[in-house]
Amino acid sequence: LNMARHCASYKGRRDSFIVDKIPAEYDLFGVINHYGRLGFGHYTAFARRFDEDGLSSPWYLFDDAGVQNVGDGKGTRMGNIVTPAAYVLFYRRRAFT
Repeated sequence: LNMARHCASYKGRRDSFIVDKIPAEYDLFGVINHYGRLGFGHYTAFARRFDEDGLSSPWYLFDDAGVQNVGDGKGTRMGNIVTPAAYVLFYRRRAFT
């Protein structure tokens, strides 16, 4: 996800924390879903691990019954991860060196 068009520009200001040289690109690593109505429903979550080496490829589904590997999230499977039931999406800014 490229968020550059939503970021303020540095434009030479010394008091700005924005650095134009660092792209504002983010990777999705978690999604919380809610099924049901307000005050009643069911939550599930999809997540993938990230650490110093970056994001892991497989996505995992967290549900009441347990955790299962649901693949790499590419193709039609990604449509099963980000759905209209998505309640909260978690992004991590990409590290550029």
